Amino acid sequence: MNRPLEGIRVIDLGRFVSAPFCGMLLADMGAEVIKVERPGKGEDGRSLGPFMNGQSLYVPTFNRNKKGVTIQTRSPEGIQLLKDLIRESDVVIENYRPGTIKKMGISYEDLKAINPRIILASISGYGQTGPDALKPAFDPVAQAVGGLYSITGTKDSGPLGAGTIISDLTTGIYTAYAILAAILQREKTGEGQYIDIAMVDCMISMLHTYVANYSANGIIPERHGNRDPISAPADCYTTKDGYVVMHAGEDKTYELLKKIVGDPRLEDHKFDSHQGRVTHQEELEGYLHEWFAARTAEEAEQALVSGGVIAAVVHDMPRLFASEQVKARQSLVQMEVPGAGMCTFQGSPLKMSGAPVTYTRAPKIGEHNEQVLHDVLGRSEEQIKALAEKGII
Repeated sequence: MNRPLEGIRVIDLGRFVSAPFCGMLLADMGAEVIKVERPGKGEDGRSLGPFMNGQSLYVPTFNRNKKGVTIQTRSPEGIQLLKDLIRESDVVIENYRPGTIKKMGISYEDLKAINPRIILASISGYGQTGPDALKPAFDPVAQAVGGLYSITGTKDSGPLGAGTIISDLTTGIYTAYAILAAILQREKTGEGQYIDIAMVDCMISMLHTYVANYSANGIIPERHGNRDPISAPADCYTTKDGYVVMHAGEDKTYELLKKIVGDPRLEDHKFDSHQGRVTHQEELEGYLHEWFAARTAEEAEQALVSGGVIAAVVHDMPRLFASEQVKARQSLVQMEVPGAGMCTFQGSPLKMSGAPVTYTRAPKIGEHNEQVLHDVLGRSEEQIKALAEKGII
């Protein structure tokens, strides 16, 4: 079966999450993604946990379906080898600090000179331009500067970061989206282009209607925790053995909720309208929290869903792994990690009738050196051996 990105070769210079995750998304759709690491230790993420039998599961989480090569990019001969690969490729992804690739001799202008069709995607914390461009940034910094920390948590808790590396992952998705658009545009123009993606920009784009509301009305959003600030009742509720989220803000749904809960206090006329429920949200939610506290999570979900109200148990890892829906959707998949055995990872959320995603494990350090250098660059066995002996690969 022809895959959507079959025939597209990507050089992945990424480290940690954002760039490798972007490369993995492209690899899932059939691109030949070649992960370039330093000889010996590989990328820095290989020393990070979690571990199984002493093997890191960090890099395998973000690098499936790729080929792995090693190149010493601190040597002129290594840079030339990298350029030779880029000359035969379509896309380069990197997330070095701004200015680094220029010092290495692989800036967009350098690469464009040897391959006018090349698409270079650079990921950084603040972007390649602006007064903060050279500032270092990791995921929490991007969440903070991009405004996400200002709306998370509650009034009492203060800022709370997302429970996952949302900035890194979002940036990887945006970058993959931009690369696909650049590939389509290249079909029309014959030319590649430079893509500059900032983690902070990606977080700002996620700020819902808060930007428009502040611009139009000067409203600074307050932290509202799990509640919906414009609809009620809608919250995350504590039960006897877990948590349940519920949204019953529409008038019709609220009428259904009243029948399920059976609490006469919910019949108060001040709760009849949508705005009335938002205005008296604190009181209303207090009554509902009492109802949830008297039930298990599954009991509450069953009563609500069967009665026509949107609700769901909050899935922790044990519930996630046990979920029949997760199994049916193949949202979790097993792949080998050399030295650790079979491990479970997140599967692709893309379900496409003409392009089903298949899975191969993340490459070992330099696993495909001989294959890539021979097939892509035509290097002989003797030439490859000489590069290895000199520490270039």
